[in-house]
Amino acid sequence: MGVTKEQVESCLKSKLNPTHLEVVDTSGGCGASFVVEIVSEEFEGKRLLERHRMVNAALEEEMKEIHALSVKKAVTPEQWKQLQQDSNQANPAA
Repeated sequence: MGVTKEQVESCLKSKLNPTHLEVVDTSGGCGASFVVEIVSEEFEGKRLLERHRMVNAALEEEMKEIHALSVKKAVTPEQWKQLQQDSNQANPAA
């Protein structure tokens, strides 16, 4: 059995202290492929590549069993707030 969604979430929560975290198991339940969206103050002042490396480093042990990890978003809380505002402006409630 591979890594569970809960294991990925727990690991990222403990190491990167996210204010928002979404983990989706895209492997059909075998734990081999995940998509991650993470918002953390730990990313402040870091470039996108550094942020992705931080996520991979946080999941170092789990990555031994994960075949594919897609980091959809790795942003700071301020960037997340801006993304939410932009999204709300683009899709106003009818």
